[in-house]
Amino acid sequence: MRLILFPIAAVLLALSPPVFAQQQGQPEPRSDMTRSMADHTMNALQQDEMAAMEKMNKAMMEGMMDPNPAMAWMKSMAAHHQGAIDMSKVVLRHIKDAEVAKEANKTIQDNETALKELQTTLVKEGNRR
Repeated sequence: MRLILFPIAAVLLALSPPVFAQQQGQPEPRSDMTRSMADHTMNALQQDEMAAMEKMNKAMMEGMMDPNPAMAWMKSMAAHHQGAIDMSKVVLRHIKDAEVAKEANKTIQDNETALKELQTTLVKEGNRR
């Protein structure tokens, strides 16, 4: 059991500083991944995808801070689905491959449906409190 809890605790501790900084009104430090990627030249697709991922990750971390575990999960998953939609739209702006475009459009459609379902449940749960 301890072997499972240690990696989970390590991840939560690693994610905590940016979340606490946001709560205190400080600018969020760039992630290690973003800093290492900034050392390399990124093309337009990579820059747009990175921006979409950072937006999603920030929203997911904010969502998980809800003290109610059910609400935290739903908020984080809603951000995850929105991130999939945003990243798929980025890909559609940058590619010409018909098969990839088909998959990106399917991803958008599937995630829009899932996002609407989560948003409906979030409203219902929020009204119960």
